[in-house]
Amino acid sequence: MGFWSSAWDVVKSAGKTVAKVVKKVYEVCTSDSAVDAYDKLETIINKREVIVHNESSNNVPDFYGEVSTTQIDKKLAEQNKKLMLHSTEINETKKIMALQIELTRLRSSADLIDRAMKNVKIHASSLSVHYQNMRNINGLIDEANDFRHGLKAVISTMNYNANLMSKDGSKPRKVEGIDIEKKDGAISQVAAFDAFDRTRELLCHEVIELSELSTKHLSDISRLKANSADLGGKLGAQIINFVDAEIIPVIKKAESAGLILKSEVAQLPAAVREKSGSLVFENGKIKLENA
Repeated sequence: MGFWSSAWDVVKSAGKTVAKVVKKVYEVCTSDSAVDAYDKLETIINKREVIVHNESSNNVPDFYGEVSTTQIDKKLAEQNKKLMLHSTEINETKKIMALQIELTRLRSSADLIDRAMKNVKIHASSLSVHYQNMRNINGLIDEANDFRHGLKAVISTMNYNANLMSKDGSKPRKVEGIDIEKKDGAISQVAAFDAFDRTRELLCHEVIELSELSTKHLSDISRLKANSADLGGKLGAQIINFVDAEIIPVIKKAESAGLILKSEVAQLPAAVREKSGSLVFENGKIKLENA
């Protein structure tokens, strides 16, 4: 049981770390949904006031009916003004479309952040379950070994007494045919540790991804704010204020959670593995990193 006891001793000593990591996950992974924040922003953009000019046929200039050059010039000036206004509206629509495209891209990124946050919680909970499973297996093995050694002593004593009694002509029955030796594979100790370590790897991967996604997202938000500034007006200012107040704090909290958990998860015992993924054994014991 050498390889198991070695691995279990390390994991057992890290019990407080496991509990600390799980607790920290639920402390820091409590930010609001990033996707929900973007959905609110999308509602604001979709509710924008759009001035629609419905020109009737009466407003079409009748140049053939005009006899005064002054009146014709006046009509031309009015139409030029309307054309410029229409051009401004087209420009504004293009800018809003650019905003919506950027918003869609950022919302997809936010969905990945939300998903990573959920996965971190799931893997942290699984890590706790696997750790408890190893504790139970170790306790079960210790009790089974104690029972087996005690039973061996009882059988040995009974058979010794039977031998003494047989010298007097008695024929006492000996305890025979009972197999109390350990059976390989009855309880997979290696599989239990392997499951724990695999979960640790998944948790580590998700924590790193959460941190990287959040950092990149904060950088990408600047483009949305730039497009909003280019749009200008009340809507542009409203978008920038919403992003600063409702979205950036959520993403920063997710980024902070990723950075904090990277440090915490790094303290967990990690197994050395072959390229095939199998555990590495050294001197009959599971080899651990930095051990």
